[in-house]
Amino acid sequence: MPRRDGHDGFPIAVEGTAGSAFDVLYVHANGFCKELWRPIAGAVAVRHPHSLWLSMDLRGHGSSGRGAPPYLWHPLALDILAVVGSTSSGSVGVGHSMGAASLARAEILAPGTFRTLVLVEPILFPPPHGRANIPIADIAQHRRRVFSDRDAARRRFAAPGPFATWDPEMLDLYVDHGWGPGGEGWTIRCEPTVEADYYREGNNVDTWDRLTAIDTHVVVVVGETSDTHHGSYLEDLVDRFSRVDLVVVGGAGHLVPMEKPLELANIVADVLCSGLGTTE
Repeated sequence: MPRRDGHDGFPIAVEGTAGSAFDVLYVHANGFCKELWRPIAGAVAVRHPHSLWLSMDLRGHGSSGRGAPPYLWHPLALDILAVVGSTSSGSVGVGHSMGAASLARAEILAPGTFRTLVLVEPILFPPPHGRANIPIADIAQHRRRVFSDRDAARRRFAAPGPFATWDPEMLDLYVDHGWGPGGEGWTIRCEPTVEADYYREGNNVDTWDRLTAIDTHVVVVVGETSDTHHGSYLEDLVDRFSRVDLVVVGGAGHLVPMEKPLELANIVADVLCSGLGTTE
């Protein structure tokens, strides 16, 4: 598994077609993994066959190192900056949820790292800031860790429930890479305690307060039926960026990449077509 050094040399797993330079960096949401970007990156490459892409597992996820609690969000942005180094000039940063928030913070810490940010359902909270034991953290804490085998996991996630709206290819990628063989069976790769702690730390960071410092072009992407990004909150979020477009993806909720990967790929490809983020 290819790795790059994150913040303080922390091991970060990466994949993609990029070498030292890239056109698009993809950063996943809490609890997921870099491989979920493959269909999106592949569809973008159909329209931009010479574009190069890179995706990364955030610390505590996938094949990256786990580290120790508390699982703060600020180091995620530092990991992004360490992974991309000085090779990101003119590139597009595409992130989902916690990954989107981390990309925004990376651009704040190092202005000009990205020419365009595509922020999909970014989790960015206004003050007051602080650690909080929110309900989704308790749900994550008690998430199932092990299935008897891969097929048992796939059957469970294909059953009616929260994964029913996922694109089938995305579901297979999650089963095959968000989970994997372990001593007890088919085992989750982002430990529930890690995912839960990231949720609790989600508002313990001041990124919202600093969004007005972002001068790069931002595309905010939300799901039509999102339970997190709507109403006055969404209006306030969009208003914090100086150069921004809002795109609503029909038939999707918070998990836009998993539910509508081709629609999201077209958004990214359109950004590359505009010349706002391509090094081609």
